[in-house]
Amino acid sequence: MKTELIAGIFLACLSASAFSEPLQDDSTPITLKLNDNSVVNVTTCEDFIALRRAGKTVTDFENMPDRFASTAQNSLTDCYLTTWAKAQGLTEVNPPPATLTISDVVKHFPATAAVAISDDEVARVKTHYLNKTIIQKEPDLKADDMGRLISAKSSDGYIITGHRAFKGQDGKLTDFVTLGKFVTGGTWSVSTTYRIVSQNEPVWKIQEVTENDPL
Repeated sequence: MKTELIAGIFLACLSASAFSEPLQDDSTPITLKLNDNSVVNVTTCEDFIALRRAGKTVTDFENMPDRFASTAQNSLTDCYLTTWAKAQGLTEVNPPPATLTISDVVKHFPATAAVAISDDEVARVKTHYLNKTIIQKEPDLKADDMGRLISAKSSDGYIITGHRAFKGQDGKLTDFVTLGKFVTGGTWSVSTTYRIVSQNEPVWKIQEVTENDPL
C-alpha cells in the first residue's frame, strides 16, 4: 500500500512537471488569437489548458510564419492530448508498444488524410477516392533516405513526426499518430494528428485531433 502511494505521488509530480514545462524548446511564448478576438501569450501547457477550460479556442497564430505555426500547433495538440488522457484515466505507454511505420500509414490511412492544399482538392479527394487509401491515391510513393515517402508524380510526401499510445484500465491501447505532409517543390507543409479508432478494415478508421477538441 505504501509503495502504491509513493508511486502515485511520483506520477502526480511527473504530470505536474509536464504541465509547467515550456511549450516551445526555446521557452518563448506562443501568441494566439482566440475565438473572442482577444490575443494572448501562452508559455506552458498549464497556460493553454486554463484558456481552454475558460471556453476559449484558437483561431490563429499571430505573426507566425506557417512553418513555425505548424510546430506551435503540434505543441498545443500534444498538450491537449496529455490533458485529455489524464481526464479519461489513461496512462501513456512510452515508448509505444506497436511500431507504426510510414508505410503502414499510407497503406491504411484513408485518402482523405492525403496532401490537399486547396478546398477544391479536398472536395475532389472525397468524391473520387471514397474508401481508398493514401497509397491508392498516390501509388508511386517511394521511400527516401530520410524516412519519408515521396511521390514524384504528385510532388509531395509524408513522414511520421509523432506517435503516442495510451492504455486504459481495461488494457486497451489507443494510438495517436502525427503525420507530416509536404510538397517537394515549395515550402508548404503541415502536420496533422490522428487517433486510430479502428484497424479492423483495410482502410483504417481515424479521427483528426486538434488543440480545440473538447476536453
